Amino acid sequence: MRILLHRTGFIWIIVVLVALRILGMVLVPLTDTTEARYAEIARLMVTTNDWITPWFKPDVPFWGKPPLAFWMEALSFKAFGINEFAVRLPSLLATLATSWVIWRFALLTGTTRTARNAVLIYITTALAYVASGAVMTDPFLTLGVTWSLAAFYLAPTAPRWYWRYGFFLGLAIGLLAKGPLALILTFAPIVIWSFIHRSGTAQCHIKALPWLKGSLLTLLIGLPWYIAAELKTPGFLNYFIIGEHFMRFIQPGWGGGGGRSVRQCAQASQRHYLAAMADGVLSLGFDCHRIASWQNGCSAGP
Repeated sequence: MRILLHRTGFIWIIVVLVALRILGMVLVPLTDTTEARYAEIARLMVTTNDWITPWFKPDVPFWGKPPLAFWMEALSFKAFGINEFAVRLPSLLATLATSWVIWRFALLTGTTRTARNAVLIYITTALAYVASGAVMTDPFLTLGVTWSLAAFYLAPTAPRWYWRYGFFLGLAIGLLAKGPLALILTFAPIVIWSFIHRSGTAQCHIKALPWLKGSLLTLLIGLPWYIAAELKTPGFLNYFIIGEHFMRFIQPGWGGGGGRSVRQCAQASQRHYLAAMADGVLSLGFDCHRIASWQNGCSAGP
């Protein structure tokens, strides 16, 4: 493992991982219903030149997700043509951007070794690695939430604009990538952490952020699309805010004309959890082996 922490070894690992992912993006056809559906939505965005409403078909709007991922995929189609690599490229770029945020955060709060470990752990996690080359909205949500949480923690000690305002830019990215879920994923850990550190540490972080200007920035970036989408296809806000975030969980069998029911969500979550847990089990086993070897060495003496 020691060689992995050296600069050259670290760079080579990242290059190989990215190269292998790009190879898969080029050679592997669109694999499941999500990739095919989202790719078609992005293609229709290009052919219809409609950048407000994502469409299932020319006469069926897709209200299940905000458009950030579709915007990026449509722009990639315009730049590189209609193909698998083009539609998957934005997810890879979003994952690399998230890796940069993790790198900077770990570097400012720890050491270079910590930063390298953090990036390697993230980029080799099964879900992150698969999503980095798939047509999904999750890499953009991950980028927004990661940027916001890192910015919140670093604001008092790293007062650069991309940390002080990065919190609010991350919220805007999340709102345009996945919707209000981004607010929950961002503020839930902040509230818990603030309660634990309520003696004064939390107040320092909270006061370091420009809440008024930052909130206006988030609204300026995120709100116009929601208004435009509702005006163009009335009913969108009710479907997306109420249906996607509440009815699908409390109304059995709710499908929402393209959405998934709570049972389907639970089944998907179980699969994702098992995939993510596999990495944790392997890492834990490796760490236990290292600790056991270290203890045996200590007990043996010089």
